[in-house]
Amino acid sequence: MQLKELEQHELITKTIYSQIPPKVEYNLTEFGETLIPVINTLGKWGDKNEKRLQKIILKRLKQVAGN
Repeated sequence: MQLKELEQHELITKTIYSQIPPKVEYNLTEFGETLIPVINTLGKWGDKNEKRLQKIILKRLKQVAGN
């Protein structure tokens, strides 16, 4: 997902500051903060399955490099 899409889905807010150099800040909305537990769960799943995922990714990279 792109930042623009996250903003359109009201998951983040974007603040543009008129200064030099230009500055933009993104923040989670209350609605966006409701995703934090989901993201934490996905992170734990990724940690638990890290070795298997690495094997799968390396296998895929080798297949792509071979073509």
